[in-house]
Amino acid sequence: MTTTGLDFVQLTPHIGYFMGATNIGVVTMPHGDETLLWLIDSPNTLVLTKYLWEQLETMYPFLKLVAIINTHSHADHCGGNVFLQEQTGCQIWATKGESVLMELPILQSALVYGGSPIKDIESKYLKADPCKVDRILTEETFSLCDGLSVTPISLPGHYIDMAAMLIHDEQEGKKVCFLADGISGRNVIKRYWIQYLFNEKQFRLSLLKIKEIKADFYVPGHGDMVREIEGLVELNMIAVLETETMIEEELSTPLTFEELLKAVADRNQIPLKVSQFELIGSTVRSYLSSLYEDGRIAYDIIDNRMLWHKADKA
Repeated sequence: MTTTGLDFVQLTPHIGYFMGATNIGVVTMPHGDETLLWLIDSPNTLVLTKYLWEQLETMYPFLKLVAIINTHSHADHCGGNVFLQEQTGCQIWATKGESVLMELPILQSALVYGGSPIKDIESKYLKADPCKVDRILTEETFSLCDGLSVTPISLPGHYIDMAAMLIHDEQEGKKVCFLADGISGRNVIKRYWIQYLFNEKQFRLSLLKIKEIKADFYVPGHGDMVREIEGLVELNMIAVLETETMIEEELSTPLTFEELLKAVADRNQIPLKVSQFELIGSTVRSYLSSLYEDGRIAYDIIDNRMLWHKADKA
């Protein structure tokens, strides 16, 4: 492992990724004297982004970075966009919903906080520098160049308009799917059983959609690449369903949101600092919304307090 925590893994002659805390996809194709290059996401920090660029320049001496294809707008997936765009003049591509958040990242902190955010949660890990998106992606397949194509696959749930990127190396007859945070690697899900979700119900539906994607390699945004996806889908689904059950159990006694958050953190042995308080808190609210819509929980307003509880069975 490098001191930066980024190692390069080649999957096909034209597709690979830098393995790190966030996996960064690399798609290349020789074109005359140049090597055309597309990145799937960019690193979170300036240090990692500079290291990544140095590595790429060494690997491909006459490279041209065409575009950064962002799966979503969280800082650990687009934090290096501004530096790379300033260095290379590359374009930035993303879905419509994520492009809005990338151009106005203050909205992301506000979504987590529920209002104008306190400065304590506006770190580089929670808010990237704003960047302009040049191309809006839909689920329509398009060509990167002769021999390479990409199909964005909508996977909302972890975030508002997130998309996986299915890259087809047509010359080799191989497909690599960069799944973003639509799924977590086995090593990651075991360490972080409760992960940030914007919409828990949509996340479950996206997991079922991932199960149907046909590819030779599956690269989660965080965690190890796999060749078979069904087992990883099942593990991620178990984590979500167990969290649902845990919340229902805790709501056998009516609780306020903050009392529930404490109970969930205590049961999972999570020490809540301010960023975890907001992120896990936002996730718990997403679970509450999903369980409420399904009629499994309800709430009462008593003495100006919202108390959540298990729904009465008819």
